[in-house]
Amino acid sequence: MTRHRTADGEQVRQISVPDTVRLGGALFVPWRTSGLVRRRSRLAALAVRFGTDRRAVRLLARLRRRYGPGPLRIPWRGQRMVLLLSREDVRRILADSPEELFTSPQFLPADTVARKVPARFQPHGVPVPPGENRGERRRADETALDTYQQVHGSAGPYIVRVYQEARALLDGISAEGVLTWDDFTATYERVTRRIVLGDSARDDRMLTDLLVRLGRARRPWREGGRDVARDTYLRRLRMYIERAEPESLARLLAQTSPGSSVEPMYQVTRWLAGFGAAGIVAYRALALLAAHPDRLRRARADLAGLPGESLPSPVATPYLGACVLESARLWPPTRVILRESAVGTRWHGRVVPAGTVFVVVVPFFGRDRAALDYADRFLPEVWLDDRAATDGAIVPFGGGTGRCAGENLAMLVASTFLGALVRGHEIRLLDPKRLRRSGRPVPYGLDPFAVRLGFRPLPQR
Repeated sequence: MTRHRTADGEQVRQISVPDTVRLGGALFVPWRTSGLVRRRSRLAALAVRFGTDRRAVRLLARLRRRYGPGPLRIPWRGQRMVLLLSREDVRRILADSPEELFTSPQFLPADTVARKVPARFQPHGVPVPPGENRGERRRADETALDTYQQVHGSAGPYIVRVYQEARALLDGISAEGVLTWDDFTATYERVTRRIVLGDSARDDRMLTDLLVRLGRARRPWREGGRDVARDTYLRRLRMYIERAEPESLARLLAQTSPGSSVEPMYQVTRWLAGFGAAGIVAYRALALLAAHPDRLRRARADLAGLPGESLPSPVATPYLGACVLESARLWPPTRVILRESAVGTRWHGRVVPAGTVFVVVVPFFGRDRAALDYADRFLPEVWLDDRAATDGAIVPFGGGTGRCAGENLAMLVASTFLGALVRGHEIRLLDPKRLRRSGRPVPYGLDPFAVRLGFRPLPQR
């Protein structure tokens, strides 16, 4: 362990070489649980089996005990990077609101570093296009996605589409009464294409197949390169963007950012991949409900309070929304948050110069046993009584100037989809060993391909 001094004071502590190696191994294992997951990855299954997520969280806890709670400098490819280990420091990094992105924030999304990171390690598996204006991109996102509204302006049509697809899924599994990840994600992808691109894209499975293939590739988005899958994907996607069907996000993007430097192909691709990540969160939430019958009963009680055949939504059924958030806390879709300091800052008496990239490992703060008595429990109530919502370091959808602009829409789709599935059905785990039942710690990894759910219609009253 070494320290470095500057004229302004003492810099942050630097991690030792052995600990750097351990940290690299823990953070850069193939966490293929973000973005679109279609094919089962043998490496990802092994990561779950051997508890790599658990090892990563425990490693950071050990680093905090060894070096103290202050920021920790880590060497990475010539980039000045600092790992945050205290909740207070994470809150400070993420204190800038997204609106401050357009003024003078202290900490900005580290786009320059993100371009150096392989796409498969980025939140949505889609790199930041070079030359794109960060502010314009954020404005386009916020306008099309209704970021600051509790419910999206097109929520009505979107809820109807979600409910239609959920009913079709239930009709398809009613014979055997078994739901698998393959069936769930195929339906969720249809919902995604209808909302993002329009109803004509509902059955364009090839488009999603190509996006999945690009997510697995080493450098699919490189400038000037030739890639058949990428070129075919962009050609098909351009057709839908130019069509801009009514009520689609593509239409809203075209209406809200005419003449903008924002590249719609990348923008829409990020949305498609982001919905894919939300689908994994939703399926895991369904598995958690199946493993916790008392929570499932409460979720169903919320739905029972809706009049007639009213469709579920996050506003009408807050408990289902809390279940989705709790799934995202336990297995966050965004693994690492990167923020770059715009100015020099001081931390615990130590100086950190401008241009430093701060690293927040999201699972660590969502599973921090030293701070959370519910760290390894499925407890949706923590989102209803504000224990988790106001924590400031539990940020499954990111935070600060880079907070997910589509969180409200992702929550709308996920909770509505879950509501449609659980409303009239009893659900149980067909492989209960995959997920421990109530009263046992929730595992750090859950491979969606290994989860099979039994559905049985509830008796009519």
